[in-house]
Amino acid sequence: MKILGIVAEYNPFHKGHAYQIQKAKELTKADAVIVVMSGNFVQRGEPALLDKWTRSHMALLNGADIVVELPVLYATASAEYFAHSAVKLFDDMGIVTDICFGSEIGSIEPLERIASLLLQEPPCFCSALKTELEKGVSYASARCTALAKIFPESQNILSHPNNILAIEYIKALKKLNSTILPHTICRKGADYHSTDISSSTMASASAIRNALLEKNKNYIHHIPKNCHSLFLDALEKGIAPIFLKDFTQAFHYSIRTKSADEIANIFEVTEGLENRIFKALNKYYEITDILSFVKTKRYSYTKIQRILLHILLNIQKDDVLFFNHTGYIPYIRILGFRKESQSILGLCKKYASIPILTNLKNADTILDARAKRMLNFDTKATDIYYMAMPNKTYSHIYQDFTTSMVMICFQEA
Repeated sequence: MKILGIVAEYNPFHKGHAYQIQKAKELTKADAVIVVMSGNFVQRGEPALLDKWTRSHMALLNGADIVVELPVLYATASAEYFAHSAVKLFDDMGIVTDICFGSEIGSIEPLERIASLLLQEPPCFCSALKTELEKGVSYASARCTALAKIFPESQNILSHPNNILAIEYIKALKKLNSTILPHTICRKGADYHSTDISSSTMASASAIRNALLEKNKNYIHHIPKNCHSLFLDALEKGIAPIFLKDFTQAFHYSIRTKSADEIANIFEVTEGLENRIFKALNKYYEITDILSFVKTKRYSYTKIQRILLHILLNIQKDDVLFFNHTGYIPYIRILGFRKESQSILGLCKKYASIPILTNLKNADTILDARAKRMLNFDTKATDIYYMAMPNKTYSHIYQDFTTSMVMICFQEA
């Protein structure tokens, strides 16, 4: 049996994602699809537009058989940690045979070549990387320039976000000596960063989020029809949409109640960035203004967003290093599954090397201290996420413990 793994955020789930699942199944001839999906906060350093259960439901309606949560410590981390943790999770499931990811290049061979070069770190690359970093540019930019001196074609490849993630997935497979086979399909539709919602092609998730922010209803044409009622119901109830700006007060509280030394211990904070953050608070209140002030040539807007999110969620360097050194993610948290795919869930329970969580009420009896420590980050992150619900009726705490897994049957899909 072939089980396909897909790593996703689905922020929100749109027609391009449905296309990817369909094409990935065709390419790999997979019998089932397991999606590892970010929870309520995502890798761009933002809250998800819709909560993790609603997004899981949308994925299950469009070809996913099981949706597993990528814990917040790694869902909000850099591309390398994000990709490695997700691939490790697939490996630990014991049943995933293939992984498929989108890329702008649509060809696996050059991605594998770049991944191998980055893992080998030949002396000429290390020397060029050091030279570029000394110019004060970001690590991503320095790496791209240094690699181009060995493999000129890589410069164009590394200028696209999905290619970068694809390379990190392949690196992770190689590091883990995984038997999972990598595949890629060419990204279809609008550019990753495009905010064009009127295009006849598939709009990007960025465009859909931007349309909702601007109250432009054209976004609905880019959501699969079988998800319209779910999406519109979430908006009508006031459980969505949620944006970064909705956490402005919470951000200020989190930063103002910490010392500079405490901020310096937050994950990804380096080289005195804590001082720039405090300076920003002396000048600005709005998150967008703070981000613009703190951003430098070396640190991208997205990285600063992630850092602010780590401050909000109190994710410290030592926390991430602890889990990196002890095996990354110590459990498999199921967010939802299709009832006709229950046998796949059974196989996972049989072959997985780490515990499987389907109900957090049983977590105390299933998990060890290390796993409980990671789970605590997720449950606290959910509590914080629900603070920003437009309709405060839905802002109560402990929803990780009171919300059931999403289960759908074939007739629904």
